[in-house]
Parts: sequence; structure tokens; C-alpha cells
Amino acid sequence: MSRKGKMNLTFVLGSAAPILLIFLSLVVAPVSSDGGLYSAQLATSSPRDQDIDLVHDRSTTASYGPNLNEATVLDTNSVCRCKVNTPYVWCLPADYNQEKHPFSYFYMVNRSLPWDYEFRFVIEEISNINDKAQTMSVSMYFAVSWLEPRLQINESAVEWYEDRTGPQDQVNESPESLKYIWYPELEIYGLELFGRQRVLKEMSGVRIRKNKTINYELGVRITISCRMNFDDYPLDAHTCQFQVGSYYDTFETVTCNSHFIYDAERQRSLQHFIQIEDLPTRYGLVNLPSGKYAACGFQVRLQRKQMQYIVQVYLPTSLFVIVSWVSFLIKPEVVPGRMALLVTLFLVLINIFNSVREQAPISSRLNAVDLYLVVCIFLVFGALLEYAVILLLLKKRRKPRRTIDEGLKNLFNGEAQPLETGNGRRQRKREPVSEDDLENGIPLEDLDHSSPPDLPLPQPKNRNSHQKMKLNPAGYYTLEHTFKNEDMSAHKQALCDNIDAWTMWLSPPIFLAFNLVYWITYRHVDTVEFL
Repeated sequence: MSRKGKMNLTFVLGSAAPILLIFLSLVVAPVSSDGGLYSAQLATSSPRDQDIDLVHDRSTTASYGPNLNEATVLDTNSVCRCKVNTPYVWCLPADYNQEKHPFSYFYMVNRSLPWDYEFRFVIEEISNINDKAQTMSVSMYFAVSWLEPRLQINESAVEWYEDRTGPQDQVNESPESLKYIWYPELEIYGLELFGRQRVLKEMSGVRIRKNKTINYELGVRITISCRMNFDDYPLDAHTCQFQVGSYYDTFETVTCNSHFIYDAERQRSLQHFIQIEDLPTRYGLVNLPSGKYAACGFQVRLQRKQMQYIVQVYLPTSLFVIVSWVSFLIKPEVVPGRMALLVTLFLVLINIFNSVREQAPISSRLNAVDLYLVVCIFLVFGALLEYAVILLLLKKRRKPRRTIDEGLKNLFNGEAQPLETGNGRRQRKREPVSEDDLENGIPLEDLDHSSPPDLPLPQPKNRNSHQKMKLNPAGYYTLEHTFKNEDMSAHKQALCDNIDAWTMWLSPPIFLAFNLVYWITYRHVDTVEFL
């Protein structure tokens, strides 16, 4: 063979070598139990699918040896699907359709509609109650179970009896398994916020039961709206319903049942007493325009704690009203003291009312605490109004000694110039003393001595009285009348004393009767259950 021919043969063999190697690798490649190529499966499987399958087949490896792990790795189109001559704990049939509802195959388990969902709520606590937003937040473990008749169960697998793979007759699976299994679409009525709890990963899990039931559980923090009526605030009580059901299927197709677990000792202190009970029957069916839907859940009864409001609002306002009764014991002539007491109490009550209104939630009418404060304010205002009536009765009309024109004329004409007396003192020109001057008072500076002036007294208008000059603390000599018999002025004085006395005796019973009616009216029948 020529050199050129040898070079061509070498080139051909060199080109065919890679093809031969590929062919040999395919021939000697390990063959899986179902006839598939393991290397081809790894090539077509995504890394995420491989992780899911490894988690799913962890239990089968323990039962049938480590080599079975390779035999059960599946591609994306056959995840969790049953394979011929392949050991399994559970699997899905080859014709499994994730979009079809399980109740479409009710004949496989000899059952009829409606289909049942089972809910379980492990309530950790009621974490928050927002009065102004009218919402309630619940931290709990939310679990739902449903029957999947299409599951293929290997009842002889030892995983159903081993504790390390789950409780008795159950096996733990990854939540990623739900990507390939039908699961119900649920609705929580009045949902405001649905938060999943996470630590390193999402706190959730899936369990397959031996009776073909799938249980999905996850830790959540749910905020729902709660219809509250604050007309009785802060003596109010509320009930909030947590309702969950199917989103699409009406009660003819799907029904549900539920139970809850609640440990009251783990409940943090809130502004309400909390009691959780089963959902009443009337809330088990939700009527919507699209149909009637079955609902399950629980009911939360809330009773506001009242001691804080009694100490901070009710007790101080009651004491202020009682203190206002002291004004009835003060003489009407002591105007500054009595008026200052009543006005101060009135303004303090107004300030308390404004503070309470800022913190109170919105109500459709005057709530309980507002009503109590308004009544207390009016009682103090009534005491103030009573004193105003007394002052009106005691009022004396005082006439000025001179009119403005006369005063200005005397000032500019020099008629009121002081006169020089024999002892060097200057005194004003003495003017005739009239009865009005004596009634209104004569200034001491208008006289040249501190003793009562030796002036002729006018004839008294009342024959049953006598009169004399008296120096009052303001430095005026006034004409004092002493009545021998009761006249109009004495009658007014007695009337004022009677008004104070009657008000003093009537105010406490009125306030006591109001409190009695108030606390009986706003006492809820179910309050005792929370105490």
C-alpha cells in the first residue's frame, strides 16, 4: 500500500473512533428495570425534578436497598408514576390527570357525592385584635385532608409501620409533591392577610395515609375581617367566625368537617377575654350569588376587659360629680370659691371626654362610655346652672352716685374741689345725702372721721324696719335695714337656701339611679362566662 493510501485509512479510522466509542457506551450502559436508559433519564431530568424524586424515594431506599434509588429516578412527565416491576410505597397511575377532581372517581372507593374535606386547626394564639380596622389575627397550624382514590398503595411496604418515616400508617413527603398531585382550591371568607411562616424553609409538610388520604399542613398567620359593633364600647362583646371552604364546588359536591385544638395557657394577654368554640350551624353554609357553599372553622368570642376603663374613666368621673355636690354647702355669697370649684370640674370632665373619644373606635351612635361622660358633664353643668339662678335672685341693682355727665361737669367746673379744714386736712365739699347714697354706700374718704356720719337718715320705706349706718369692708358706710317681720328680701334669701338644700338632697339619688340603670342595661348575659 502506498504512503498516500495508508494516510487515508488512518484518517478514516480516526474519524470513526468517536462514533464507535459512543456506540459501545450505549451498548454496555446499565439498563433500568423498566427498560429505560439511566443516563438518558438523567439527561432529560432537570435538577429540581431530581431533588423532588430523591426526597420522594428516600423511603423506598430504606426498604429495598440502595440500588433501588437509581431504578426509581423518573423524568418530569412520570414523576410519582407507577412503574412495572418497580417497588413503591405509593404512586400515581400512568393515566393520572392532575386537573380532574378526585370525586370524579368516587366509584373507585364505593362512595357517593358530596365529597368530604377534613380541616384541623391547631391554634397557637389570637395574636392581635384591631378595633379600628375590625380585624383579628390568628397564628395556627392549618391542615386539610382529602381522599384521592386514584392513589396506588403498597400495603406491604414496611414504611407504613416505621416511626422514622412518619406516624403509624402514614409516610412523610416533601411539599413539592403537591406539584404533581391534585389539591383542593380553598377560600377563607373575610380574608385580609395570609402569611406563611418560615424559618429556614417554609413550615409545611405532606403526609400520605394508607387509606389513600392526603394531608397537607402548614404554619400560617391569618388576618380576617370581623364585624364588630361598638355601640356598647367599652362594655362590648363580639363574635368572630373563621370560615373556610371550597372555592369552586358547592355544597352538593363538596362538604367539610373540622375540629380545632387550642391551649389557652399559651395565649398572650390582650385587651379581651377570649373563648374559642365550634362554628355554629348557621355559619356552616355560605350563600353567595354563585351558589351555596359548605364552610367549616371555629368561632371566637371576645369580651373586653373592663377594669382598666373603670379605674381610668368611670371612677374619676363619678368622683368629680360627687365633689360638685360640695358646692351646695358653700354659701352663695362666696362667689369665687363656689364658681371656681364648679368651673374646674366642668372643664376637667370635658377634657376626659375628648381623650376618650380619640381612643374609642367608630360606632353608629353614642357609645356607652360617651353616654356616661355626657350625663356626668350635665350633672356638673346643672350644679353650675343652679348657682347661676341663686346669683340671679340675690342680685342687687346698684345705682351710681352720679351720672357720667354730672361727674364730668363737677370735674371741670371744680365743684368737687377739696376744702381746707382747721386741722390742716383737706376734705371734699359735702353734698346732700340722699337715700340712694345711703343704700349704695358713702366712701369713707368723703367723710372727715371714721365714725358713722351724723347725717339725718331718710324715712324708711318699710314701716316694719329700722335702719342704721354701718361701715362695710370696702370702706363704705351703708344703710342697714333690720326687718321686724318677713318681707320680700328675706323671702329671697330663704328661697336660695331652699334651692341649695333641695338640690343637695336630689342629686345623689338621681346619680345613683342613673348608675343602676346604666350598669344593668350594658351588662351582657354572657359576661359571666369569661370571668
